[in-house]
Amino acid sequence: MLRALLGVALAVALTACGESAGDASGDAAQVRPPGPIDAAPGEAVERNGVSFTVIEVGATHSFDRRERAADGKVFIAARLSIRNTGSEIPAQGPEAIVLELPDGTLGKHWIVTPGSRLGDTGPPPGEELGAWRSWEVPEGTRAATISYRPSPDLEIRVGFTLADEVRDRWRVLSDLRHV
Repeated sequence: MLRALLGVALAVALTACGESAGDASGDAAQVRPPGPIDAAPGEAVERNGVSFTVIEVGATHSFDRRERAADGKVFIAARLSIRNTGSEIPAQGPEAIVLELPDGTLGKHWIVTPGSRLGDTGPPPGEELGAWRSWEVPEGTRAATISYRPSPDLEIRVGFTLADEVRDRWRVLSDLRHV
């Protein structure tokens, strides 16, 4: 009887260990940006007439007194640089620059904050534009990928992992024509 009881206890313990290991691997997947990845913040990627750099990225609960993330949400703000090295003007509206989360969903483009002041079209040939873009995401988001699609045949993907710090307020400079 004692052996049977010990056998059941061991089976329960092993089953619990298996569940913990499964949960831990799921958590680990949430701290890796979805791939494939072309670059990390600070690295420029130049392709087909456009150079794209994510200069800075971070999380915040608010940009000012009026713009606060909803309960259970935070904003991810990214300072971007787009340089036109070609002859066509690239797209850069909300549909051209999206934030992909590890679970396959997209961050909600936030259009009211200073972080949304990036126009829908890129700089003229030979010029560079620096600006901010922001998205609302679930609180606890640790990693994401910014996907830039300036034309139907081009995608540049920058993956990042966020620091543990979520700023209570982040003042975003709104006039960043040149970086």
